Amino acid sequence: MLPGLFKLLRTAPEGVQAQILQNQIWTIWHQHENPDVNKLMERGIRAMHTADYQVSMAAFNAVIEIDDNFAEGWNKRATLYYLMGDYDSSVLDIQRTLALEPRHFGALSGLGMINMALDRKDEAIAAFEQTIAVNPHAAGARAFIEKLKEARKRERI
Repeated sequence: MLPGLFKLLRTAPEGVQAQILQNQIWTIWHQHENPDVNKLMERGIRAMHTADYQVSMAAFNAVIEIDDNFAEGWNKRATLYYLMGDYDSSVLDIQRTLALEPRHFGALSGLGMINMALDRKDEAIAAFEQTIAVNPHAAGARAFIEKLKEARKRERI
């Protein structure tokens, strides 16, 4: 299903249709055939949203231990590492996510955010451009690219 959804996403008009396609992709990424993995993912996401990073980390570590080929387990842990300020670990998990799912626009965007936080403008722009190549409806990525390009211009003056 994912190849067809990505094809539709690239040609969908802005708005509701594009959002529905993005949501469908995220839903598929979050689904696992093992109900225990799904429960752990839910627990980890809930804990991450309440800043209970210890519980969240334990849940995502367990997901990865059960199935280290589940891209979304790696992506969620990458997000958690980002929130904790551990950018090096986040990048490693993003790399694993992208090795498993190269079209993961969430992971690509996260890589852009990390590079932005580290003031690596060129790398951030490249990551956000990759995000848009996969998902042309990633408005946040477009906005960040413009912001970064403006900042680069100001630095050259």
